[in-house]
Order: sequence, then C-alpha cells, then structure tokens
Amino acid sequence: MSKRLKIYIGFFIFTIAFMMYLEYTKPKQVDWSVTYSAKDKIPYGTYVLYEEMSKLFPNKKTELINETPASYLDAHEDNADCLYFIINEDTSISDTDADFLLDFASNGNDVFLVSTIIPDEILKELDLKVKTSQYVLDKDFADVQLYLTNPEFQKTKYTFEKVSKYVYFDKVDTVNTIVLGEFINSGEKKINFIKQKYGEGYFYLHLFPDAFSNYFMLKDNYTYATNSLNYFRKETILWDEYKKSVNALPEGMMMYIYENPPLTWAWRILILSTVFYVIFFGKRLQRIIPVIKPLKNTTVEFTKTIGNLYYNNRKHQDIIEKKIKYFLYFVKEHYFMDIETIDENFSEKLHLKSGVSKEITDKIVSLIQKSQHSSSEETLKIINKTIDIFYKKM
Repeated sequence: MSKRLKIYIGFFIFTIAFMMYLEYTKPKQVDWSVTYSAKDKIPYGTYVLYEEMSKLFPNKKTELINETPASYLDAHEDNADCLYFIINEDTSISDTDADFLLDFASNGNDVFLVSTIIPDEILKELDLKVKTSQYVLDKDFADVQLYLTNPEFQKTKYTFEKVSKYVYFDKVDTVNTIVLGEFINSGEKKINFIKQKYGEGYFYLHLFPDAFSNYFMLKDNYTYATNSLNYFRKETILWDEYKKSVNALPEGMMMYIYENPPLTWAWRILILSTVFYVIFFGKRLQRIIPVIKPLKNTTVEFTKTIGNLYYNNRKHQDIIEKKIKYFLYFVKEHYFMDIETIDENFSEKLHLKSGVSKEITDKIVSLIQKSQHSSSEETLKIINKTIDIFYKKM
C-alpha cells in the first residue's frame, strides 16, 4: 500500500469519525412542522393532549386509528357509543370518507372535527359556510380573544400568540346549531366552535386546532382546549392518526433501515465511501480545465445600493412615490386598468381582476390617498408591506 493511499484512507476515517461526533453533539433544532399528531412532541404536535386523555377521561377508552375513516368504519360497522376525533390543519378527506362520517353520526355516534378547513361535503350537508380572517398587519391579531359560551367557562377570555389567522363560521343552521365558542376582534364576535345534531348523533366542529397543540397545552391557556373537550360524552374515543406524524416514513426497505440507528449509519458510510472512491480513485487523469466565471449581473446590487441611499438620507416621500408609481405601472401593464383616478371604483376593479380580497385593495387605495399628506417612515413600511401582500395573494 502506497504512502499516498494510506494518507487518503486515514483522512477518510478521520472525516467519518468527525462527522459522527458532530452528528451526536449538535444541538437539536426546533421543528415547527404542523402535524397535530399524537406521536409528535414538536410544538405543533398533540403528544401532550393525547397523554392527558387518560386523566381528562379516566372512564373512557382512547384508540388510535391509523387508516382512513372509510376503511376503519367499513370494517367496524358494529361500533356504538363512539366519538370519532379528528384534528388536523387541513382536513382534506375524500367524499367517501365524509359520507362514512356522516353515516357514523347519523347512527347515534359523534364526530369531533378540529381543523381550519372542513370538508366541503360535510359543510354542504350541515348547511354551513366558513371564512378566514384576512388582516393586512400582524398586530391586528394581537387583540383577538377567544372564549367558550358555556356559562361555566364564559367568563374566561383567552389570547394566543404566534397565530397568523383565525377561521370562523360565516353561516350556520340556526335551527339545529348550538354555538359553543367564539372569538372577539375589535368588538365583533365570530363563531368558531359549534355543535350540530345530525340524525341520532352530533357533529362538533372547532376551527382553531392550534389551541390543542403541545405549544399551547404547556402554557397557561391550556384550559381552553381541555374545556372544549368537555363535550366528549361517548365511551370510546377514536383518535384519527392516519399519516400525520412528522416521523412517519414510507413503507419498504428504507423504512426498516431508518428505524434502526446502526443500519442508518452503515447506509450513510456506504454512501460516503462511494463518493470517496469516485473522487479519489474513479476519476480520469486529465488536464485541469480552467473555470471562466461569467460576468456578474450587478443590477440587483445597484438597485439595493440606490434604495439604501434614499432610505439612509430619510427621503421617505421619494421612496413612497416610487413604490406607488411602480405598483400602478404594474397594475396598468397586467390588468389594463386606468390608473389616473385612484378611488373606490379602482379598488373594486382591481379586486375583481386580480382575485385579491377587497379588504387589501381598499387598504392600498387608502394608503395611496393618504401618502400625499404623510411621508413618515411608518407610512413607508405599511405601504411596502401592504403592496407585498397584494403580490403574494395574486
């Protein structure tokens, strides 16, 4: 074995050992994935809630369901006195699953569904409509308070941080629906938790799943979630867990490898060994071809420099005018609109042509009109943020 080869092998072994050391000693980053899984201990899992179920309902049985509602309910047609509990960010189940849940409730069972998006089939059957609060600025959510309408809990108001939207029922069946929870913003009440009879059973629909996550269950406002579950009357709770965990892996050989740490490291070393061989032993000996770097496009850097120059010199009015001018030019080029008069009619046309909510287009028109009388830094920031939201919502 040549001296050079020994050096290569020694370097390779040192690299592998160093990588293993870094892997075991590096701090774990917080995973902010939204799963609402009973198996996940991340902030937006529901491990805490699931573990507390035995204390909250000592006389009830909780069963994890790892298949679709249709598959499970079809195989357990004799289920009685059960509550099917689904919590997810987006409950996009199939029409078949929705039909099985409707039949399940109709036969005297309950369905407790916590999600920001309710299946259309269920909304249509229960004669409901759902809307999402759309605010231009994040601070608009700061004053939102949630409460439960039950007289035992009504006095307590809850405020939740790190929430970017609130969903509410825009239409309910006033004959069959009982309102269980609402939220208040700027004095206006919105319904976000209802109970509705269906056949011999009930549907409980809650539109704020964040409250049931680990993040909020470990805070002082955890009682909002536990009190919301006070309506669990059935003896058996069927907890939907189908393909929700962040740790879920596809079935097959790779799942077996990743479930066993020694095999995982063996797999990684195999990949690194292959790369090592290709780099040091598999390449052809040839003359090094010089790399000619292409000319840089400095347009972006130049634009940033000019922008910073204006900003640092506090020429806010100039920046506001240029921002508005560019936005109006964009509207004219893309939607072929007259930009001479900026008024309510302009907002309505922009809303219809762009698909952006009327609230945002009204806000832009208002800011453009006010910009002639205000050139503060705060005005500049609000205009910039509002126009950016328009571009994202197109």
